Amino acid sequence: MYRLGLALLGLVACNEYGIEGDPNVFGTPNPPDLSTPVKTDRIVQVTVPAVDVLWVVDNSGSMSEEQGALTTNFGSFIRYFVGSGLDWHLGVVSTDMNSASQSGQLIYANGVRYLDPTSPNPESTFAAMANLGTSGSADEQGLGAVWTALVTLRNSSANQGFYRDDAFLAVIAVSDEDDHTPVSIVSQGELTQWMNTHKPADNMTSFSSIVGGPGGCSSGWGDAEYGRRYYEVTQNVGGIFWSICDPDWSTVLEQLAMQAAGLKREFFLSEVPVEDTLHVWVEDDAGATDYDVGLDWDYSRSRNSITFRSYVPEPLSEVFIEYELLAAYQPVDEEVEAAE
Repeated sequence: MYRLGLALLGLVACNEYGIEGDPNVFGTPNPPDLSTPVKTDRIVQVTVPAVDVLWVVDNSGSMSEEQGALTTNFGSFIRYFVGSGLDWHLGVVSTDMNSASQSGQLIYANGVRYLDPTSPNPESTFAAMANLGTSGSADEQGLGAVWTALVTLRNSSANQGFYRDDAFLAVIAVSDEDDHTPVSIVSQGELTQWMNTHKPADNMTSFSSIVGGPGGCSSGWGDAEYGRRYYEVTQNVGGIFWSICDPDWSTVLEQLAMQAAGLKREFFLSEVPVEDTLHVWVEDDAGATDYDVGLDWDYSRSRNSITFRSYVPEPLSEVFIEYELLAAYQPVDEEVEAAE
């Protein structure tokens, strides 16, 4: 027994001090790869293939400045459509349902009833359509004009071809008064239900309002009353509400265009990045373009997204966002915190 104990003791001593690594048996030492993993998000700029945009413009006696602001800033809207590859229609109706020459009929200007991708001068033609003057009825009936244009007179000589069943429909109302459409033309509920149910799929309509908000508003142009009925349709159908007294028309027109066209400027990352490692580029028909030059985008920590400042990727272009993963740094931080 004594000899066996000595033998075991010798074996332990041998194991502790006598073993040397044989590369032929154990291989070459290979420390773990401590480099930070890199992620690349690929996001396709999607859009609806076709869109019909109907502008409803108040032409009563107090709307001169508002019509001017709309047409002056219209370039912020139309640039999302021209050359985009979308199949778009854009028309204008007034809120005057008492005039035989209007009453839900698309406004005729420069030889056309509505604009489309073949229109040579869309900004000037829209200006001719939307600068309706201020001699229209003071009994504004914008909801009635929408219903008449899209339903009652859909196949009339004035409106034929504008509205399409399979296209996204965006209605945009501009007025400094509330709607006064009688139920004999259409009720607010009937119009809302039609917009929410008549398309072959969900989320194919929007109703936006540039009107006075709750309580009304005042601007350098004058006062605007609460456009309650317009506001409620916007809430029930979905769309953008904007105070008509806000002077920043370029911003709202840009937002309206992106909603109608389905184009995005904000793109969400799938994981949290190391911010200094973000690299953004876009690939489209023209090839790959690096948008790190001049940093034409901003990163939002709270939304974990990048937003282009002045650039909107074209339909079906691919946005690539490459970055190192912040999660790879977290174990080290946890060890530091534990040591502290």
